[in-house]
Amino acid sequence: MDFTWEALTDAERAQVYADWEAGKGLIGGDPRQRPGSHLLPSWGIDQPFFRVLALDDTRGGNGAALRSLLTSARPLEIEIGFGRGDFLLDRAQRHPERLFIGYETKIKATRLMLERAEQLRASGRRGDKETGRPGDGETPALHNSQFTIHYSQLTTDSSAPRPSPLAPHDNLWLSDDDARFNLPRVVADGRVEVCHVLFPDPWWKNEHKIRRLFSPPFVDLLAAKLRSGGLLHFKSDVHEYGELVRYLVEQQPDFTPHDPTQAARIGEVAPTHREQWCRRHAKPVWTYYFVRR
Repeated sequence: MDFTWEALTDAERAQVYADWEAGKGLIGGDPRQRPGSHLLPSWGIDQPFFRVLALDDTRGGNGAALRSLLTSARPLEIEIGFGRGDFLLDRAQRHPERLFIGYETKIKATRLMLERAEQLRASGRRGDKETGRPGDGETPALHNSQFTIHYSQLTTDSSAPRPSPLAPHDNLWLSDDDARFNLPRVVADGRVEVCHVLFPDPWWKNEHKIRRLFSPPFVDLLAAKLRSGGLLHFKSDVHEYGELVRYLVEQQPDFTPHDPTQAARIGEVAPTHREQWCRRHAKPVWTYYFVRR
């Protein structure tokens, strides 16, 4: 299937901004229209999980814990659309001094990620001399095959007690909100050090264009949240989508043009599930780096 795009006319750009203000294109629709949107799901209470409209849910300490972390001096990295979470889990472990927020609108994927993160925390707490896993105070290495969880393993008993891992040293938080709705309401302007957007859905069909993550107002949002000198890190296996993103970002005056030398700032990483697939099938991947002026 071909992915095509053209430069926006003034009228098209105005319509994009109008649609953004109306909340059109949000995955799952406008959260404000959902019953019970002010409450966390039972499986997310006192876990490193948040929804913007449920930050004040008094049944758990989620909101207070997250707000405290966001007001700290720890550098903040965000991944929008973490999928299975391989990249984000690995990066959070490599950089325990940083704070990470991951957004993924697929609820099951978010729950799986919470379970994987909890298994890694538990392995770090216990330690295991026979397997060589680290104990308390050490950062466990990520082995994807060791921490695989299937949908059938998710806890379905909402009354089952769960430990609360919320602590000041927790550095990975997740949300199943659409980042376009959540990010403006949770993260202060200039707070983000790096934003990763890796292999977002291209939404091929013309009638689905409105759901595409990248648009002029979304790029404006990223420019607002990234600090001066902050980095936007983007990858896609659809070259034309990458070029569309490049066009949109480079049209925003707060970003410098794509600079491949910025790859050094990312360093060694674990590939996403999609990138692993591309490697197995010898498919090309296009990577872009944009610095916030």
